[in-house]
Amino acid sequence: MKTARSTLPCLVLAAALALPFFAPAASAQELYTFTVGVLGGVGGSLDADPGGDLGNLGYQLNFSIVTEPKTHLGIRLGQMDLDVGGGFGNLDNAELTYLTVAGEYRYSKSFYQSGIYLGLGAYRLGGDDLFSGENREDTSFGGVLGLTGEFELTRSFSVLVEFSGHWADLDVAQVYLLGHVGIAFHF
Repeated sequence: MKTARSTLPCLVLAAALALPFFAPAASAQELYTFTVGVLGGVGGSLDADPGGDLGNLGYQLNFSIVTEPKTHLGIRLGQMDLDVGGGFGNLDNAELTYLTVAGEYRYSKSFYQSGIYLGLGAYRLGGDDLFSGENREDTSFGGVLGLTGEFELTRSFSVLVEFSGHWADLDVAQVYLLGHVGIAFHF
């Protein structure tokens, strides 16, 4: 599906242009306006055959802006290698790349914040065909539902933990489960 690849830059541009409109109202009520995070993680898909392994490694970059108290608009860009078990469906050297835009609501606890987010994304699954050896690529739009936990280290830094489920209409597998942990910087 060629449209997801060509609309991916448009999705990023639209989100970037919308961010300044949300910042002024939220900045007066929170200690920070923006958050940038770098996370490493594991995950995979249970509906690929073969390839139902959740031990694949990847990374995720997060950027969010406070839109209202305890409400964030987040952009997540990630990549996951999907061939730990020696192949992923009919692909070798498979790799999932995604970009999601999601609204997140945070709940304050005594020493951390938990959150839930829901959003839309663009997904690309690429790899080498096991039979022909040719490079194959499949792109699609999809959705994401996730849970976060943020543990404050200092006023500007925190440890961020995320678990997410992704759905995208890709040929090899449609449901992906990911878990990430990393550092977030608030400014």
